[in-house]
Amino acid sequence: MEDKKEKSPISEKKQNFRKAGLGTRILLRIVTIIVIALIVLCGGYIGFKRFTTVKTESKLALVDRQLSYCQELVTAKYRYSDIITLKKSAGFSKSYSIIKYTGIIRAGIADITDVSYSVSLDGKTITLSIPEAEVLGNEIVSQSVFDEKQSVFVSISTQEVFDEIDKAKQAAVEDMIAEGVLDDARDYAVRIITQFMLALGFEEVKIR
Repeated sequence: MEDKKEKSPISEKKQNFRKAGLGTRILLRIVTIIVIALIVLCGGYIGFKRFTTVKTESKLALVDRQLSYCQELVTAKYRYSDIITLKKSAGFSKSYSIIKYTGIIRAGIADITDVSYSVSLDGKTITLSIPEAEVLGNEIVSQSVFDEKQSVFVSISTQEVFDEIDKAKQAAVEDMIAEGVLDDARDYAVRIITQFMLALGFEEVKIR
């Protein structure tokens, strides 16, 4: 039998060198793939962040622009009528005046731009903080003298009539507030603003 040839040390070194080179190339490929993957992921994240930021900023600008169109939001109007009687006397002289008047009370949000809000990153949800409703106006729209008698000695002045009507107007406001007028006005404001935001494209509207 022939003796097997022994491998020379030089051939073994070459083989080991080739194996080491192959391992290094594989490692470099793996590292390269990981680096490329990280670059792609970072680029995608940055692109997504920029897209969502632009989308959110666009929504914020849209809300600001739309809210600026309507500064005072009247959500409730109440008409009321009353009769006031003024009497004055001095000795045998007497004067009186019976006046019927009609007024309108307006309630709602004084300045809609005071509404604070935030928009979610995906631009689908908006959260708003709506201020309390308040009386925006209380005007007399008509008045007429129902009956009167004037004495030259104790006449009733126009200013006295105005002062009495002002007292009656204030009493009417206090009565309506006690009946929950402002609560109703705010509830209706919430409904209006909610529908308004849904019309702008938001899928969910939260009110604080």
